[in-house]
Amino acid sequence: MTEGATGRVAVVTGGSRGIGRAIAERLAADGHRVVVIDVDAAVEEVARAAGWRGIVADVSDEAAVERAFASILEREGRVDVLVNNAALTGVHRAWESVSVADWDELMAVNLRSVFLCSRAAARDMRERRWGRIVNISSVTFALGMRNLVDYVASKGGVVGFTRAFAREVGQDFITVNAVSPGSIQTEADIANFPDQDAIAAAQAEVQAIPRRGMPADIAAAVSFLAGDDASFVTGQTLGVDGGWIMA
Repeated sequence: MTEGATGRVAVVTGGSRGIGRAIAERLAADGHRVVVIDVDAAVEEVARAAGWRGIVADVSDEAAVERAFASILEREGRVDVLVNNAALTGVHRAWESVSVADWDELMAVNLRSVFLCSRAAARDMRERRWGRIVNISSVTFALGMRNLVDYVASKGGVVGFTRAFAREVGQDFITVNAVSPGSIQTEADIANFPDQDAIAAAQAEVQAIPRRGMPADIAAAVSFLAGDDASFVTGQTLGVDGGWIMA
């Protein structure tokens, strides 16, 4: 348990599986009261089993976000930490195959949701002059990977929003940072790419640390940025990628 975290309320979007679930588990272990928001109805059962609170909501929808945070404030009384993790994974396709509908859907979930949830949370954080917002970006924003133009643009937007919003709310002692995961082995990754040995070998060629990242690695970075020790850190993007990108 982390000193100072006890009793604080942490909201994690996309928290029912993968990286989001690992983040929720870590923040709960640190002493936070955890609320997870997910569009998947299974979030309620996952949260109940873990001792958290689960809310089914589409975080790309303004009205749904406002209702979700109103419910959180009514029941929990506060929002201290927000982790914007909900996202659609990129579909590998050439730029000419990306439709406007594809682009808009991905931007809504990956970028608009970050703004909507941050706005809702910061209103409450401002009242107490303390808050932590952590946005999950991706190493792809720095790499500019082929056949992922919409996904890369959305994750680059998360970094830009992080910097701009940090400027806006810093006067209220709210910090806003991003975590940029590299190649992380999640359940979805294993399902989509069965040859994990090949991925591990490929990553070992481009990373300084020759192993796959795990959801717990991302959760550890979020734990730091959500805590008291990061009170003078804001507007930053922390790469958790085994040294894939060094800047």
